[in-house]
Amino acid sequence: MGVLSRNALNLHLHGCLHSIADGHPGFVSDDYLNAIDAETSIAAAELEAAGLWERGAGGYFVIADEILTTAIDYSEQTRARETECADRGRHLPHHPDGSGWIVCMHCGVPIERPDGGPVALPGGGPLGPDSRQAD
Repeated sequence: MGVLSRNALNLHLHGCLHSIADGHPGFVSDDYLNAIDAETSIAAAELEAAGLWERGAGGYFVIADEILTTAIDYSEQTRARETECADRGRHLPHHPDGSGWIVCMHCGVPIERPDGGPVALPGGGPLGPDSRQAD
């Protein structure tokens, strides 16, 4: 990878992560790019010129990239640990450290947090809804 602008690097990193979360690892859709507040056309062209992205129908394919591979591996490991907690029927909380945050030692999901944000659902469940958001 050559030298990239900050905008291109940010778009690459966020695009890779979003592609995984969206269920299409390695494909950054035009819909995603159009939904971002930032200007993405120049950064996407820069990534394409650098050989990191390749234009396809409806978006860009991320060409074999260590960042994407690492993020996919991490995502798969995290999902596996979350499944293990769900199968166990409980999370494994760490001892309180005074921060107000208590997270599962196994999968890392918050069990308690001081800001009232989303926490794990009962029975070893995944992250629940954010009670701070109005309906």
